[in-house]
Amino acid sequence: MAPDLASILRHAPELEEPAIAQHLSRVDDDYLRRFGTDEIGRHIRALSHLGGNQPAEILVERLGDRRAAFTVIAFDHEFEFSLIAGVLAAHGFHIQSGEVFTLLPPETQRRRLSPQELNRLRRSRRPGGGQRGEAAKQRRVIIDRITGGLDPAVVDEDEHLETIRTGLLETLTLLERGDKTSVETAKRRVNEWVTQRIAGDEDAGRTMPELDLDIEQVETRGAARTRLRVDGRDTPAFLYSISTVLSLHGLSIERVHIASEGDHVKDEIDVVDHDRQPVTDKTTLERIRLVILLTKQFTFHLYRAPDPYTALARFEQLAEWITLRPDRDQAEAWTDLIADPRTMADLAKLLGTSDFLWDEFVRTQYEQLLPIFGQHPEHRHFCPPLETMPLRMQQALEAANGFESRKTALNRFKDREIFLIDLDHILTPGSDFRELSLRLTLLAENLVIAAAGIVYEHLAERLGPPGGKRDATVPYAVFGLGKLGGVALGYASDIELLFMYGDDDDDDHGERSAFFEQHARETARFIRTKREGIFEVDMRLRPYGKDGPLACSLAQFRTYYGPDGQAHAMERLALGRLRWLGGDPQLGFEVEQLRDELLYDNPEFDTGSLWEVMEQQHEQKGSPGRHNAKYSPGALLDLETVVQLLQFRHARRAPQLRTPRLREAMESLRRAGVLDAGEYAALVGAYNDYRILINGLRMLRGTAQDLLLPPRDSDELTHLARRIRVAPQDGRSAAAALIAQFDGHAQAVQEFVERRFRPDPPGGGNHG
Repeated sequence: MAPDLASILRHAPELEEPAIAQHLSRVDDDYLRRFGTDEIGRHIRALSHLGGNQPAEILVERLGDRRAAFTVIAFDHEFEFSLIAGVLAAHGFHIQSGEVFTLLPPETQRRRLSPQELNRLRRSRRPGGGQRGEAAKQRRVIIDRITGGLDPAVVDEDEHLETIRTGLLETLTLLERGDKTSVETAKRRVNEWVTQRIAGDEDAGRTMPELDLDIEQVETRGAARTRLRVDGRDTPAFLYSISTVLSLHGLSIERVHIASEGDHVKDEIDVVDHDRQPVTDKTTLERIRLVILLTKQFTFHLYRAPDPYTALARFEQLAEWITLRPDRDQAEAWTDLIADPRTMADLAKLLGTSDFLWDEFVRTQYEQLLPIFGQHPEHRHFCPPLETMPLRMQQALEAANGFESRKTALNRFKDREIFLIDLDHILTPGSDFRELSLRLTLLAENLVIAAAGIVYEHLAERLGPPGGKRDATVPYAVFGLGKLGGVALGYASDIELLFMYGDDDDDDHGERSAFFEQHARETARFIRTKREGIFEVDMRLRPYGKDGPLACSLAQFRTYYGPDGQAHAMERLALGRLRWLGGDPQLGFEVEQLRDELLYDNPEFDTGSLWEVMEQQHEQKGSPGRHNAKYSPGALLDLETVVQLLQFRHARRAPQLRTPRLREAMESLRRAGVLDAGEYAALVGAYNDYRILINGLRMLRGTAQDLLLPPRDSDELTHLARRIRVAPQDGRSAAAALIAQFDGHAQAVQEFVERRFRPDPPGGGNHG
């Protein structure tokens, strides 16, 4: 006989009749068949405790033989069941059976309450804001009872059960807060736990899961629902992966029946849509079925993703887009492709690594992306061989006619090439920052040369070529500075350029100056950028800075950087990275020779003013309590500066130091005896790790402004550590190991500066 008011009251006389009657009016026959009077009494008492600072009651029962049951009584929220299943799975709790019920409020309140209505109900959480249990009478609540076995590795069962209970309560507390940040924190945290739990279980992700999924329409107490009958082999986080997909589709889980025998499960999940209606469209149901299968398999590759939760959400979107394709044959072919374990592994890394690549390429161009994965043999590059880039760029331009068409073709080639280079860096085993720099630098060089040539030709047709006194064409040359000059481009690097033209005997050079001014300006505009920093042309390092012409003559260059010129010590330092890219080779040679003469043959250098500027940058661009990969004391800027200063000091006796490439310069300093083995190892190690770190920071959002490490103990810092493959070390987490690595390098660089340069007092005079 099913429990009724009288039988419950006999077993729990302390309960009030109205509370029992209301509870019975909200449950269905399955609930009354499943629970006895004692259990229902406990449920009613637990519901009366909800409110105030108590968003949930977690009842734990020891069942013996390393088995236990959790009963979760809480306010209903989106994603709630998937998070409960995730917390249990993450702690190694093997779910064997369970019943999940959703209790609806009175008939007039069966819709999901608005945020404003929920806020009013939550007032009971504040002192004097109402009695506990009142909100539970007006809101949807859940009663989930799940039984299972403990992880065989658990030693102290009581302590482990309390850890699980605490994890459940903390997660449900975040959901009850209701703000976007708290809800996202709950979802990310549980996904992180699950990902770490199943990390390395690669066998589970190698094939599509054997899973039968039948769908039917049912009705319970007048409420229509869609029932999913799941029959298949049990795998880690089985319920978490399936329920997460349903929640991502906007479906509300109303009722769950869990049953398993050994490694086989037979579960029933009742769902409704946002309008509390069953899902009846056959196409939609088939799409949900397919996405469940794909996403369940994808879950086992999430440990490869720096940000597992983001990777999961994006894969679900990608899978749904594919299933919505009107061309069924193509949709099936793409489904087979992304179901391939190697493709899934690559997608996990890609989708969880970069917001920029997702926004600019994957999300908007997935039709072009997926075939690339299909054509990518194992351990081969996505990007064609480096030596083919100039020819491929030329072929792309030859297919375009006219100035604007060639501009579009060149930028389209550039964007696709950057994407393929980024894919290689993220996905190809053995790819490191040096290969990334080399590929990006070669692309930038060819891009600048092509753009400058097209613009020059265009201007010459409109204005006539810039002639001199003897009607000879005045030559021009383009030089790289900064990371481009030093062959050290990385993620979101700009391209720092200097445009120059040759001198002429003619005193009236206004026409030539105007021509090359326009040439420099239009070349910069010719190269389009998707976001700030990514191949954005920067000409601020030209003589006289923003007050000077965009293109300067050889005479202006000589005067500005000469012994009596206006160039600041920092500008002269930047000149050490100057490297000819294109234009007239003779002019390029002359300028580089002049640079060597000005910097290396006359190594008088105002280090005092240099230290002052650097200390200002430490203060202005740093952030209290945060690490800046470039501007913190001892970070990349300090390292690059001291290496260049050593080049200037010793290049007269060691000509091999006259190089814009910093890594090459450090090797030459070691060979010349300027650096001992320990100093060399410390500087190279710091340089390599700083470059990797800055790439990792910038690849997330694709902006050059990202130089600050995320706060300690943040998810973002953990994701950063994974992006750059920093492993846990000496009992420290990967995030803590990254901070320790940074601090160690910064200290080593600062000690080197003190040892080699600090005898020169800040603000002092010239020093050799």
